[in-house]
Amino acid sequence: MGHFDYLLGDSKTRQSRVAADRLDILAKTAAKRYVEERAPLTDTIRKIAAENDLNSNQIERVCEMANIATHRALWSKTAEKESVAFPLANPREVVDVVEKRPLDSSDPGSPMISPCSADSDYMGPPKGISAPGPTMASMFNSDPDSVHNGLSEEPEKKSIVIILQKKAAAREDLKSKILYQGMQLESLEKQAFNAVKQAVLGGASFYQVYEASVGAGLGKVAEEYLPKWQTQIVNEAHGTQRLRLEKLAISKAPADLISENMGNTTVINGAHPVLISLDTVQRKTDEVKQGLHNLLRIDDEVKVFNQRLRELS
Repeated sequence: MGHFDYLLGDSKTRQSRVAADRLDILAKTAAKRYVEERAPLTDTIRKIAAENDLNSNQIERVCEMANIATHRALWSKTAEKESVAFPLANPREVVDVVEKRPLDSSDPGSPMISPCSADSDYMGPPKGISAPGPTMASMFNSDPDSVHNGLSEEPEKKSIVIILQKKAAAREDLKSKILYQGMQLESLEKQAFNAVKQAVLGGASFYQVYEASVGAGLGKVAEEYLPKWQTQIVNEAHGTQRLRLEKLAISKAPADLISENMGNTTVINGAHPVLISLDTVQRKTDEVKQGLHNLLRIDDEVKVFNQRLRELS
């Protein structure tokens, strides 16, 4: 019989293959012989494998089922369950003996040409087929030019498409992060405004707040926020309080009069709520600016890759 004759033959030929229920019967036969005759399982299965031309996988399955069937039979007959013991069937010993038969192509029983042999598919080309038939690629409607590149590099066009997809995902993530940081910055600005308002209404002047901010290295954020907060606080005040705040109001100091170099001067109350809130606002502002910078960088990279993609098209 050829390698694939059992596929091309009639139903009777296909039914001659060893089925799963057949393996179960062979295993139970070996177990029965051991229970009734004390015949070693390995020896019995070795004879069964040779008679039925079993391959290595089928031998392992028969040994496994025979061990289970024998254990069940002894378990039901033994009163002392812990004393149930018997030599297990060893599939390695069975395979080593069965596979030592000579590989003679003229021998009908040789595993060299047996359709059930584990290595028969690798012994030679299939026999018994008159015409070569269609190719495997044509059967699966496959284009030989569009094959997998294996361990070689991806084509440049495909690599650029993958990079653009990753850049798009990174841009969306960064955009969401910037929006979230913007909302955080808005909340921090409100907290800083309330801290400044509390300090001014408590008796501090706008100039004192500004001077302390510059001394703490927060002159840039103070110049950005204090003038508009000053206007808002004055407009919200009434009566004598508004008059006092208007007198304490300051204009933006000239740049040549402001120095962030404190020398040997030490800020006594560096943990003042106003300074802490302004420092937090400045840090969050820097995070938002960095995020916007990264967003612009991604947009520039995408433009370059799109241009290269058009050149390759």
